[in-house]
Amino acid sequence: MPKRRPQHRELSLDSSHWRRDGQPKVRYDTRADAIWAADERSAASGSRLNVYECPYCRGWHMGSRD
Repeated sequence: MPKRRPQHRELSLDSSHWRRDGQPKVRYDTRADAIWAADERSAASGSRLNVYECPYCRGWHMGSRD
């Protein structure tokens, strides 16, 4: 019998779910919440942040990559 594929992907430290310091990113329940937080942080820091749906937790995160 062939092996079954796992239903989820393992998290790795270089995945989009983790910050550079090894801590998990903040999870936002909705895209709107993530956009609001990214806009607030962008205004404070001067850096542009984008939001994306996380393939691991199905929440929303913000990051500096397009």
